[in-house]
Parts: sequence; C-alpha cells; structure tokens
Amino acid sequence: MLPLLLLAACVGPRSPVDALDPLLADLDAYGRLPVEFVLGRLEEADLLLFDDGLHSAVEPFTFYIELVRTPAFHRAVDVVFLEAVAINQQPHLDAYLASGDPQELLPAFRNDVSGTGGIGYRTYLDLLSAIREANLASPPDDRLRVVAVSNPVYWPAITTTREVELFQQSLAGRDYDMYRLILDVLDGFRSGKKGVFLTNTRHAYTGVRRADGGFFWNTGTFFRQWHAGKTCSIRIHNVTLALERAIADPQTPRTAQGLETVEYRWARVDRGRWDRAFAARGNAPAAVPLTGTAFGRAPYLGNHQLDAAPAQTMADAYDALVFLAPLERLRESSAMPGLYAADFLPELARRYRLLRTPQELAAELSAAGKETVEELVAGSFVEWPEAPGPSVD
Repeated sequence: MLPLLLLAACVGPRSPVDALDPLLADLDAYGRLPVEFVLGRLEEADLLLFDDGLHSAVEPFTFYIELVRTPAFHRAVDVVFLEAVAINQQPHLDAYLASGDPQELLPAFRNDVSGTGGIGYRTYLDLLSAIREANLASPPDDRLRVVAVSNPVYWPAITTTREVELFQQSLAGRDYDMYRLILDVLDGFRSGKKGVFLTNTRHAYTGVRRADGGFFWNTGTFFRQWHAGKTCSIRIHNVTLALERAIADPQTPRTAQGLETVEYRWARVDRGRWDRAFAARGNAPAAVPLTGTAFGRAPYLGNHQLDAAPAQTMADAYDALVFLAPLERLRESSAMPGLYAADFLPELARRYRLLRTPQELAAELSAAGKETVEELVAGSFVEWPEAPGPSVD
C-alpha cells in the first residue's frame, strides 16, 4: 500500500488577512459547477491544462470521467494528452482503445520515466475505459484521441548506471518537448482542434517568475507566453508541496549551499483559507477563476517557491481552481490491476539495481530483512488497495 501522505496543518493566530469575506464574495459571484465551468472555458480556449494535484488522487479522474461522459465535452474536445505515458508507448494505448483488453495497456505504464510503473494507477484504466465506451457510442468525427506526450523510454536499452544518467539528462527539455508535441497535434491552433492535457503541478504553470524576473519555463508557460489566449490552466484542489530552506544538523553532510538544506512538506494553500471558504459553502463542488479574484491573490505555493520572485501568487501559476471535495475526503488510487504481476518482477528487479547505488540497495535490503533484490521488489511492489488520501493533522 502506498504510504499515506502527511498534510502539514497551518495553524497560528488569525489576522485580518484570514478573513473569508473576499473569498466568499468571489465564490458567490464567479463560482460555477465544475463541468459547466469547463464547458465554458472550452468555448474560449483550444487547450485546457488540468493539474490533478497528486497523480495518485482519485477524485480528479472521477471528474475527468464525468467530463468524458458529458456529450457537449465529447463533441468539443478532439484529443486527450497524457503526461504519464511515454510517446513510444502510444501503440499500447491504441491497442487498448481498440480491444478493451487491460493487458494491452500494462506496458505503457510499466515503461514509464521512473522505470517502476510509478504512475500506473487504476484511475488511468478507469478513464481510458470511459473514453473507449464514449467513443464506441459516438460517430467517428466525435471520437476522442488519446495521445502520450512524455519523453520516449526504452528500458531494454538501458543496461548500465551511466546509461540511466544519460537518459535522465535527456529529460532536461521535457516541458518543451511536451509543448511541441501537443502544439503539433493541435495544428498550431490553426485548425480549431481542441484538447485537454492531463498533467501535474509545475507542467501546468502559466507564468511563475524567477527571482531574476524571468519565467520558469514549464509546458503551460510555453503555451501562455507564446500563444496567449489559447489555453486555460486549471488546478484541481489538493494538498500542495511546500518547500522551506533550513539549517541542517551539523552532523549531516553539507549541501552545496553550506549547511543549508531543503525541507519538503504537504500544506494547505493560503493557510487553509481556500478550504475554509469552501467549507462555509457546504463543501459543494465548485470552480472559480483565479485571475482577478481573492483566490488567485493567495501567495504562490509550489515547486518553484524557493527561487520564485517575491509576491508571486496562485494566479501566476494557474487560471482557475476546481474544488471537488474536502482534503480530508480525498482518496489515493490503487495500482492498475496486473501492473506488478509476476512476469514483470524480474525486469523490475533489474531496473531497481540500476536506479540505486550498492550502498542504497544494501540499506534497503537490511531494513526490509530481505536477501535479494527480487525478494525486495516482490514485497514492495504489490497491488496496493485504494487508500484514504492525505491525512490532516
């Protein structure tokens, strides 16, 4: 089972900036039902970017399935782009959509960037199944294409740690590569084709700036800065990665910055004000713009915050927010059935050796009480059940 993520509660004395009135006023004025909001944005933009918050979250995919089953969405959208799947695994996506056999889909998620099937969640199978069903019930011109856009991965060709390093170096331009592929499939926004890009965190950012004033160039940023008005980036509410610089224990190895190190935790946006505002309206699902609203004026929290320019906000990262359920009720997906079946374990053990140093392997084997890597992966990579989402302290 995946370990539960710990959600860091933001506590402390309330101040005037904690007042909910501006958020509630904007929610009442601009809030819409999520499906209605998305359909409206599709009338204005040719590409919607969805940040699922956590790849393992169940609720975003339940929402995606609701969209796929909405006739107006199915008629409007031509392509669903997947960040989680490598472009050379496209034949496996096509085979599944043609046959409906889940076995056809397994290689697409086993051969991912991580090498361990780390994003092979049941939610992807459920979504692709819904797309297949909708396509079968639709005329050819209304059928959704599903296109993989992550960098190509060919694990059989990676046989040494040096080759792993070279492959990882090849990912440096991943955001631009995904941008280019999506743009090409949509004919450079010239033909009226529309798509949705299912991704995560920074890939959906539109304009977060560095301390020197330049942009962090993410996939969403390439689109926003070079094709203004063509896209809309939507954050699906969840916990958010928060980074803080800290002084390391003198006994720990020094970092490149001396004794400084980085601590990672999960936090609520805007010290939980978003959550309290939605709770004040009964936690009903809702979508609200970030541009020009109190929601969007929340301080930026996310992957780039340590190196971001001062006063960056959540509206610098996204255009809109979709709230589906309180954080306490969000769930983590189980693994895709068959992902870690016995036929994959020998290859998984081979990759595991390549991805870790001998010292790391020895420490993991010792901690797990295992003799071999094969035993370790057999116990670690299992068909974990669906789990509760992030716990709240």
